[in-house]
Amino acid sequence: MSPFITLEGGDGAGKTTQVALLVDRLQIVGVDVLHVREPGGTALGEALRPLIKGEIAASPLAELLLLETARAQLVEEVIAPALEAGRTVVSDRFYDSTIAYQGFGRGLDMNIIQDLNRIASSGITPDATILLDIEPTAALSRIGAGIDQRSDPADQQRFESQPLEFHERLIEGYRSLAAEEPARWYVIDASTSVDRVGEKIWAVVTSVLKL
Repeated sequence: MSPFITLEGGDGAGKTTQVALLVDRLQIVGVDVLHVREPGGTALGEALRPLIKGEIAASPLAELLLLETARAQLVEEVIAPALEAGRTVVSDRFYDSTIAYQGFGRGLDMNIIQDLNRIASSGITPDATILLDIEPTAALSRIGAGIDQRSDPADQQRFESQPLEFHERLIEGYRSLAAEEPARWYVIDASTSVDRVGEKIWAVVTSVLKL
């Protein structure tokens, strides 16, 4: 199948901005690319997104199951057909986010998460995963100062509003995932300028896609 590239990182890392810039650059050089996001990307996923990220109380397990439901629909309806059709897919988050947020962050059983990830993704694994690595204090200060533009309204920022300790656990989780699979993960310092981070991402992607 065609290349599947995912971008990961904590809140305030600049991921949404960088995904959009990357997709634009790929289109300019003639790559047939599809941009998707999690949770979302389908009618069902977009309907679930406000529930997952909103203010309605949900247990960690309920949160996990909603995320996996949205992912299963996205994979079957969008990602798998696109890859089979020869399109490059770039996703703003995929199952590694669930391991970081619901596993390291929420403390849910990793075996359960891994099993559900495998089922919901239909066995599809990213060819390359780019981690935008930034200390949580710096990332959250970006959000507070309005520097990092949020794609969701203020009442849909369940994860951004978690205490600092939560964000510290999830970035350490991301780093451990990257260390376990160095052939798939590319860790980029996200504390620098948007342009500099974008150039580093572009260097990774052009190498992966052999552009």
